[in-house]
Amino acid sequence: MHKGLLILGLLHNHPLSGYDLHRIVRAHGELYTDLKKANLYYLLDRLAKDGYLKVRAEPGARGPRGERLVYSSTKKGRERFIELLYEILRSFEPSHTGIDVAVVFLSQLPPDDAVALLKERREIVGARYTQVAAELGDMASRGPLAKIAADHLLCLIDAELQWIDRSLAHLRTVGWARKRRGNVRREATESHDTAENNQGATSRKIKIRKANSSK
Repeated sequence: MHKGLLILGLLHNHPLSGYDLHRIVRAHGELYTDLKKANLYYLLDRLAKDGYLKVRAEPGARGPRGERLVYSSTKKGRERFIELLYEILRSFEPSHTGIDVAVVFLSQLPPDDAVALLKERREIVGARYTQVAAELGDMASRGPLAKIAADHLLCLIDAELQWIDRSLAHLRTVGWARKRRGNVRREATESHDTAENNQGATSRKIKIRKANSSK
């Protein structure tokens, strides 16, 4: 959905060729990183077939055809752009990368290996944060909206780093294994027996003191 929004947004005010669109996407680096070249041209064709874009051929391009395709937004395309803009900003869906499932099954590994994996993930995510921050550069120079868009991306990565830190701290505090019900019952019984034994020993001591004092 957001990829369609990106293309319709770039074409909202003026026409562009596929090459120009790809150049703009690459210039924004990590901000548009999930829109690859092949995916871009596929979406351009689909949006054109759906009536959101119109296409015209211009001469002068390199290649066997000697022409380039220039895309522009139709009235239907401009309306669809506004619809997508509202829809995306009004919705929220957490992204699932598989890490939640993987963490659940960390208990299948030795605790030391599991901790090492989480620490390794933190190093990878930390390096990714540094890379993305460097590639985005000074987004403030491109305007306030580009700045907050870049900040949103960095915040997502930063949230992952904070989650890993909290997880490691939590595991250091409470440990790994969830106690089985049988173990919990056994520990509760042993604790109860110990309390009764202590109480009995205390009662015997009191009786002995009273006996000695009455002599």
